[in-house]
Amino acid sequence: MALRTLARDIACLIRRDGVRATAHKLAGAVTRSELLVLVKRLDAIEPITFERRRTLSELGPDTLPALAELNRRRCDVRATARFAGDLERGYRGFVAHVDGQLAGYYWWGDRAHPHLDHLGVTLRDGDAYGFDFFLAEDHRGDGRATEFLCAIDTALSELGYARVWGYVRGDNRPARWLYSTRGYEVVGHVHHRIR
Repeated sequence: MALRTLARDIACLIRRDGVRATAHKLAGAVTRSELLVLVKRLDAIEPITFERRRTLSELGPDTLPALAELNRRRCDVRATARFAGDLERGYRGFVAHVDGQLAGYYWWGDRAHPHLDHLGVTLRDGDAYGFDFFLAEDHRGDGRATEFLCAIDTALSELGYARVWGYVRGDNRPARWLYSTRGYEVVGHVHHRIR
Protein backbone atom coordinates (compact mmCIF):
# COMPACT_ATOMS: atom_id res chain seq x y z
CA MET A 1 0.00 0.00 0.00
CA ALA A 2 2.77 2.45 0.91
CA LEU A 3 4.60 1.82 -2.38
CA ARG A 4 1.39 2.27 -4.34
CA THR A 5 0.73 5.59 -2.58
CA LEU A 6 4.31 6.71 -3.23
CA ALA A 7 3.94 5.79 -6.91
CA ARG A 8 0.73 7.83 -7.13
CA ASP A 9 2.42 10.83 -5.52
CA ILE A 10 5.33 10.60 -8.00
CA ALA A 11 2.94 10.27 -10.96
CA CYS A 12 1.03 13.32 -9.70
CA LEU A 13 4.27 15.32 -9.46
CA ILE A 14 5.27 14.30 -12.99
CA ARG A 15 1.88 15.38 -14.38
CA ARG A 16 2.01 18.67 -12.49
CA ASP A 17 5.70 19.63 -12.73
CA GLY A 18 7.23 17.43 -15.45
CA VAL A 19 9.82 14.67 -15.34
CA ARG A 20 12.92 16.86 -14.89
CA ALA A 21 11.51 18.90 -11.98
CA THR A 22 10.19 15.76 -10.29
CA ALA A 23 13.55 14.00 -10.64
CA HIS A 24 15.28 17.04 -9.13
CA LYS A 25 12.81 17.12 -6.23
CA LEU A 26 13.22 13.39 -5.54
CA ALA A 27 17.01 13.63 -5.66
CA GLY A 28 16.88 16.40 -3.06
CA ALA A 29 14.65 14.28 -0.83
CA VAL A 30 17.10 11.39 -0.66
CA THR A 31 20.36 13.29 -0.33
CA ARG A 32 21.78 14.29 2.99
CA SER A 33 21.90 17.98 3.63
CA GLU A 34 22.88 20.33 6.36
CA LEU A 35 20.12 21.09 8.84
CA LEU A 36 20.25 24.26 10.89
CA VAL A 37 18.91 23.84 14.42
CA LEU A 38 16.81 26.86 15.42
CA VAL A 39 15.49 28.28 18.67
CA LYS A 40 13.41 31.35 19.45
CA ARG A 41 12.54 32.90 22.79
CA LEU A 42 8.84 33.66 22.98
CA ASP A 43 8.80 36.00 25.99
CA ALA A 44 9.01 39.20 23.93
CA ILE A 45 6.44 38.46 21.23
CA GLU A 46 4.19 41.25 20.11
CA PRO A 47 0.76 39.76 19.39
CA ILE A 48 -0.46 39.83 15.80
CA THR A 49 -3.97 40.30 14.51
CA PHE A 50 -4.73 38.67 11.18
CA GLU A 51 -6.73 40.50 8.56
CA ARG A 52 -10.38 39.51 8.92
CA ARG A 53 -10.09 37.15 5.93
CA ARG A 54 -7.17 35.24 7.48
CA THR A 55 -7.49 33.00 10.53
CA LEU A 56 -5.30 30.71 12.61
CA SER A 57 -6.88 27.87 14.56
CA GLU A 58 -5.86 24.74 16.37
CA LEU A 59 -5.57 21.64 14.23
CA GLY A 60 -7.79 18.73 15.24
CA PRO A 61 -9.45 15.58 13.87
CA ASP A 62 -12.08 17.73 12.14
CA THR A 63 -9.26 19.36 10.13
CA LEU A 64 -7.98 16.08 8.66
CA PRO A 65 -10.33 16.00 5.61
CA ALA A 66 -9.24 19.50 4.53
CA LEU A 67 -5.59 18.55 5.11
CA ALA A 68 -6.11 15.39 3.01
CA GLU A 69 -7.42 17.54 0.15
CA LEU A 70 -4.47 19.94 0.48
CA ASN A 71 -2.09 16.96 0.44
CA ARG A 72 -3.80 15.57 -2.66
CA ARG A 73 -3.40 18.91 -4.46
CA ARG A 74 0.30 19.09 -3.56
CA CYS A 75 0.90 15.45 -4.61
CA ASP A 76 1.72 14.22 -1.10
CA VAL A 77 -1.17 11.96 -0.06
CA ARG A 78 1.28 9.96 2.10
CA ALA A 79 1.29 12.89 4.52
CA THR A 80 -2.38 12.34 5.37
CA ALA A 81 -1.70 9.07 7.23
CA ARG A 82 1.29 10.69 8.97
CA PHE A 83 -0.95 13.57 10.12
CA ALA A 84 -3.55 11.20 11.58
CA GLY A 85 -0.76 9.34 13.36
CA ASP A 86 0.73 12.56 14.72
CA LEU A 87 -2.64 13.48 16.24
CA GLU A 88 -2.90 10.02 17.82
CA ARG A 89 0.60 10.42 19.27
CA GLY A 90 -0.47 13.65 20.95
CA TYR A 91 1.26 16.16 18.70
CA ARG A 92 -0.59 19.39 18.03
CA GLY A 93 -0.84 21.83 15.21
CA PHE A 94 -2.24 25.02 13.81
CA VAL A 95 -3.95 25.63 10.49
CA ALA A 96 -4.18 28.89 8.58
CA HIS A 97 -7.20 29.75 6.47
CA VAL A 98 -7.60 32.53 3.92
CA ASP A 99 -11.20 33.34 3.01
CA GLY A 100 -12.21 30.01 4.56
CA GLN A 101 -9.78 27.98 2.44
CA LEU A 102 -7.03 25.97 4.13
CA ALA A 103 -3.77 27.75 3.31
CA GLY A 104 -1.22 25.96 5.49
CA TYR A 105 -0.35 24.06 8.62
CA TYR A 106 2.23 23.92 11.40
CA TRP A 107 2.84 20.82 13.53
CA TRP A 108 4.39 21.06 16.98
CA GLY A 109 4.69 19.27 20.30
CA ASP A 110 6.12 19.62 23.77
CA ARG A 111 7.15 15.99 24.25
CA ALA A 112 9.70 13.58 22.85
CA HIS A 113 9.84 13.53 19.07
CA PRO A 114 12.10 11.31 16.89
CA HIS A 115 13.78 14.38 15.34
CA LEU A 116 15.04 15.72 18.65
CA ASP A 117 17.76 13.11 19.17
CA HIS A 118 19.11 13.74 15.66
CA LEU A 119 19.09 17.49 16.25
CA GLY A 120 20.73 17.23 19.67
CA VAL A 121 17.84 19.01 21.37
CA THR A 122 16.38 18.20 24.78
CA LEU A 123 13.11 19.96 25.52
CA ARG A 124 12.74 21.52 28.94
CA ASP A 125 9.57 22.69 30.66
CA GLY A 126 8.23 25.61 28.66
CA ASP A 127 9.75 24.41 25.37
CA ALA A 128 7.89 23.45 22.21
CA TYR A 129 9.23 21.85 19.04
CA GLY A 130 7.85 22.85 15.63
CA PHE A 131 8.50 20.08 13.13
CA ASP A 132 6.41 20.67 10.00
CA PHE A 133 5.54 24.09 8.56
CA PHE A 134 3.87 24.39 5.17
CA LEU A 135 2.13 27.18 3.32
CA ALA A 136 0.45 26.33 0.00
CA GLU A 137 2.13 27.91 -3.02
CA ASP A 138 -0.97 29.89 -4.00
CA HIS A 139 -0.89 31.54 -0.56
CA ARG A 140 2.79 32.51 -0.55
CA GLY A 141 4.03 36.03 -1.11
CA ASP A 142 3.00 39.43 0.25
CA GLY A 143 4.42 38.51 3.67
CA ARG A 144 1.87 35.75 4.36
CA ALA A 145 4.45 33.22 5.55
CA THR A 146 5.88 35.83 7.92
CA GLU A 147 2.39 36.67 9.15
CA PHE A 148 1.53 32.99 9.66
CA LEU A 149 4.79 32.29 11.56
CA CYS A 150 4.26 35.39 13.72
CA ALA A 151 0.74 34.20 14.56
CA ILE A 152 2.16 30.77 15.50
CA ASP A 153 4.79 32.33 17.75
CA THR A 154 2.07 34.43 19.38
CA ALA A 155 -0.23 31.43 19.88
CA LEU A 156 2.57 29.34 21.44
CA SER A 157 3.48 32.25 23.73
CA GLU A 158 -0.16 32.62 24.78
CA LEU A 159 -0.20 28.89 25.60
CA GLY A 160 2.65 29.56 28.05
CA TYR A 161 5.66 28.37 26.08
CA ALA A 162 8.94 30.24 26.59
CA ARG A 163 10.91 28.85 23.64
CA VAL A 164 10.24 27.09 20.36
CA TRP A 165 12.78 24.84 18.67
CA GLY A 166 12.91 23.75 15.05
CA TYR A 167 15.15 23.16 12.08
CA VAL A 168 15.50 24.28 8.49
CA ARG A 169 17.44 22.77 5.63
CA GLY A 170 20.59 24.75 4.95
CA ASP A 171 19.82 24.94 1.23
CA ASN A 172 16.31 26.36 1.75
CA ARG A 173 17.09 30.06 1.44
CA PRO A 174 13.49 31.35 1.60
CA ALA A 175 12.83 29.44 4.83
CA ARG A 176 16.16 30.51 6.33
CA TRP A 177 15.30 34.13 5.55
CA LEU A 178 11.81 33.73 7.04
CA TYR A 179 13.07 32.29 10.32
CA SER A 180 15.88 34.83 10.63
CA THR A 181 13.47 37.75 10.14
CA ARG A 182 11.25 36.31 12.89
CA GLY A 183 14.14 36.19 15.38
CA TYR A 184 14.99 32.50 15.24
CA GLU A 185 18.62 31.89 16.17
CA VAL A 186 20.76 29.18 14.57
CA VAL A 187 22.26 27.19 17.47
CA GLY A 188 23.58 24.11 15.69
CA HIS A 189 24.33 22.34 12.42
CA VAL A 190 23.50 18.70 11.75
CA HIS A 191 24.33 16.66 8.66
CA HIS A 192 21.41 14.30 8.53
CA ARG A 193 18.26 13.66 6.56
CA ILE A 194 14.97 14.14 8.45
CA ARG A 195 11.65 13.16 6.96
